[in-house]
Amino acid sequence: MLDIKYNDGHSDHTISYKSPQDFVANQQLEVPDLEDYYEIKSATVDGKTVDLTDSTISGLYNLLEEEYH
Repeated sequence: MLDIKYNDGHSDHTISYKSPQDFVANQQLEVPDLEDYYEIKSATVDGKTVDLTDSTISGLYNLLEEEYH
């Protein structure tokens, strides 16, 4: 399970995916759930915090695409 707490520039939101792979696949769609520039407040995979150097949806995508693809 991947849980993401993010800010869309106006307010905070939370979204969950069954797996990191599901998130990566969704971000590759023509119209993904999340914009690349959204700021990530926190992200966890199976309860473990994801350590991000780039705290954007794009940064999370790049990390997970490399790690779980």
